[in-house]
Amino acid sequence: MSKKNAISYVKNEPAFIQKFKENVGYKEDVDVNAKRAKMPDFDEDDDSPEKDDEKPMVVVLKKGDLTADEANTEQKVLDSKADDEAIADGKITFKKPEKRSSESTSDLNTRSAKKKKDSIKALQSNSKKVKDKKLLSFGDEEDEDDT
Repeated sequence: MSKKNAISYVKNEPAFIQKFKENVGYKEDVDVNAKRAKMPDFDEDDDSPEKDDEKPMVVVLKKGDLTADEANTEQKVLDSKADDEAIADGKITFKKPEKRSSESTSDLNTRSAKKKKDSIKALQSNSKKVKDKKLLSFGDEEDEDDT
């Protein structure tokens, strides 16, 4: 039985895919950290990410408002904190999505129940209209002949 566990199969790529990868210069990433690396931006302005005239305008109305310089320093601090947290963990972690609170689920249930009731009432009112003989006056002559 140990021989069965030691057997592995490596699927060969078709020749046309190998040729395509050679022409393009494709190299496969081996480790997980290579997947985290940032993709290079292929913009025309590699040396300057944003020109000064394209940046948002900062308007200071009161003394407590942030100026442009303060906003830049705050953004740098936030970026460095996010990078430090990602590097400090060193592990890939997956978080479960948060469950909905009972209030939001009860709201959804009451809304769906109201919609169901409204649709049932609409169907019943439509069926009552069909049963009313006054609405179907063109069929009165045939009904009298049959009875």
